[in-house]
Amino acid sequence: MRWLPFEIHPDTPPEGAPKPFSPEEWPPVRARLERLAQEVGLPIDPPQRNVNSRFALETAELVRAQKGDGEAGAFCHGVSRAFFTEHADISKREVIVPIADRFGISASDVETAWHERRFSPTVDAFIEDGHKVGVTGVPAMGWPNRRAIVGMMPPTELVLRLHNG
Repeated sequence: MRWLPFEIHPDTPPEGAPKPFSPEEWPPVRARLERLAQEVGLPIDPPQRNVNSRFALETAELVRAQKGDGEAGAFCHGVSRAFFTEHADISKREVIVPIADRFGISASDVETAWHERRFSPTVDAFIEDGHKVGVTGVPAMGWPNRRAIVGMMPPTELVLRLHNG
């Protein structure tokens, strides 16, 4: 498996933004996410705010460049866990730098790559490729010559989609 970047809400400002749900809509959306996550054994506590993920996505590409796909995937998993279980603001350096450090990426390498925007074109290219195959959100799974399967769903539905794809 290869984790690739996808920016769900690229227009989210640096300070974050509320989810696009009314106070009445949010509880059932949250309950659905929690139920689906529980079905697949994922811990989740869906945050009620969107954050700008660009810094995390570009740092993941730094990890990939220095350590490879496997470590980039593990980094993404760490970032997802921080966001979805700890409500960590993954737009913040104080959240992302320690996660990158676990993979042997120094704070100075993270800062330099970010200031140079070294991995911005890579992230943009992956996002564009994702749009071409139908990615509109995460999680999304893709295979060569097939449309992406997008969204959290029960494993039985995923299997059905794979067989009918």
